[in-house]
Amino acid sequence: MLAGMSAPGWLASDVSAADVRDEIVVIYPKPDQLISAVDSTFILGHVPPKRGDWSYRIQINGQAVEVHADGGFIAFLPIQPGAFTFQLDAFLEEKDRDYQSRIKSPFSPRLPPYSVRLSRELTVFVPEPLSTVDADTLVIAGDHKPPRGRLELRAGDRLAVTFRGTPNCRAWFSIEGVADSVPMSESPPRLQPYWGETVFGAGAVPDSLKIRGIYTGFYNVPDTARIDTAQILYHLAPPSRETVIAEWLMHVSALELHRYLLWMQAGAIEKPSSYRVSFNNPSYPFTVRFADSVQIVRHGPRKGYLSIFQPEGVEALAVSAEGDWYRLQLSQTQFGWVARQSVQALAKGILPPHSYLRSIRTHAAADHVRVEFPLSGKHPFRVIEDNRRTIRVQLFGVTTDTDWIRYDFSDSLIDLATWSQPEPGLYELKLRLTSDIWGYDSFYAGNTFVFRLNRAPTDVTRIRGKTIVIDPGHSGDPGAIGPTGYTEAQANLELALVLKKELRRRGAKVVMTRQDDRHVALYDRPAIARANEADLFVSIHNNALPDGVNPFTNNGSSTYYYHLHSMDLARSIQGELLKATGLNDYGLFHGNLAVNRPTQHPAVLIECAFMILPEQEALLKTGKFRKKVAKGIAKGIEHFLKEYNHGK
Repeated sequence: MLAGMSAPGWLASDVSAADVRDEIVVIYPKPDQLISAVDSTFILGHVPPKRGDWSYRIQINGQAVEVHADGGFIAFLPIQPGAFTFQLDAFLEEKDRDYQSRIKSPFSPRLPPYSVRLSRELTVFVPEPLSTVDADTLVIAGDHKPPRGRLELRAGDRLAVTFRGTPNCRAWFSIEGVADSVPMSESPPRLQPYWGETVFGAGAVPDSLKIRGIYTGFYNVPDTARIDTAQILYHLAPPSRETVIAEWLMHVSALELHRYLLWMQAGAIEKPSSYRVSFNNPSYPFTVRFADSVQIVRHGPRKGYLSIFQPEGVEALAVSAEGDWYRLQLSQTQFGWVARQSVQALAKGILPPHSYLRSIRTHAAADHVRVEFPLSGKHPFRVIEDNRRTIRVQLFGVTTDTDWIRYDFSDSLIDLATWSQPEPGLYELKLRLTSDIWGYDSFYAGNTFVFRLNRAPTDVTRIRGKTIVIDPGHSGDPGAIGPTGYTEAQANLELALVLKKELRRRGAKVVMTRQDDRHVALYDRPAIARANEADLFVSIHNNALPDGVNPFTNNGSSTYYYHLHSMDLARSIQGELLKATGLNDYGLFHGNLAVNRPTQHPAVLIECAFMILPEQEALLKTGKFRKKVAKGIAKGIEHFLKEYNHGK
């Protein structure tokens, strides 16, 4: 909302009627947005840009904020839990040397500068941080980090139970008809780390809060336990009189002792869990068949990846569940998790395949070598890059009967292949190579598992003739948005088009995943690279930060890889990009990003600059900076190619 003054005559020619319609635009956060920080966060937006000697200065919650010449601003400010309001005030002022000298002269009247004021409020919601329950009341606050839904467990599984309540009490849990008075203990206060601090920089939470009153216990499910569905019942009782008196003698005041003794008379309280459990459900185990063509097996529900790109038709044994996730037994001690909706449950009595692998054979081609594993069904698998020249293929549900490994004598890429059986149901083939891994593919041809190792392109040390796919990140969605409203999707495209020219000038064949604003789905981008038999894949992005991380101390250029065989490309590009731009080194990252996960070739994602900083947003709009970025990336690619296999 605008609050202004009429301009004196000597200013009328400098400030038009349009000026008083100026406004403060906040790009982030949005009104009524839930902020994931707890003590500080950033706010960014713009006011009208500088016009001649006139420009806006801005205050947010009384703190002066620097405004860039194009009007962009960003501030990192303290916040408080609950509904929190940012008060923004902007003042249009003349920056006039003569005026400054006039007000300093003892013979000149100290007239204030003409000022137009803009004001607006923005309210957001800040979550209440987890805190310790008050010690003067007996309370069970509820579950602490509960599972993602109903737990379906079998004999031998361990049920971990955790709840939050009044500290320094006695706790236990029970399950009707199965277990009674299972003891629990209060955990020592622990730091609760925030992943954003580690990945994106310090400043995400205030010294990571310590919480007391978290009680933990466990129950090992026996063969005899049979329940279809039940809730866990939490119990909490006051500390013993002896404990209270001992604490009073140590450090508790007489008033606190009196309060303790009052609520001790209430006796124990109880509260059910928000989730339910079942033990030894007769429907388990059963076989599931993967229905998605790019199935991911994880280490836990919505947790890290155990294996990627499992094809449709792979089968495994489901032995338990948590919410919408099945737990699969892959071998004697190896387990993985898949989403229920991504698999098909087969009829009771159907077992997943078990294969005895008798022989392995390699077949050489001009651009790859193919390793074939004849099996009796489709098994889950995992590929592990131990180092740049050693790679392991693991097949679950397979037992060795391997008497033969036949090498294609014309192939020079595989130096040695050796098999092992690390445990029942887990077969492993280790391949030692004569050159650094360039890329690979894994798939089934019928029931034959095929592992294809791609050779480095011909004349690998030169960029000329290489097929390089450039992916301008985002489209359809804007990505990050800078203070003046410049979108990441637009910035990425404009940078990528300059990079395209630079790489073509150096002799590369360039394929773009998009050349305009049309939408390209995320998973279509790696598919474009695969269809064009890419030698390299480079995704262009520009960065932002999660709530609560200080952008003034955490910014710059960064490069991301997923597979080890892409790390050297990422490292080379990061080094040359820093030289070319002069921006801060924000880091080299292993990043689990969709465009980095394909295995067929080296693939990286580059965050060239930070969209949310006014100075870097302004740089991204200039042709000069785009050329610097393009030359840095191109030099990084050339350096990677020249140093491949240590330049041999």
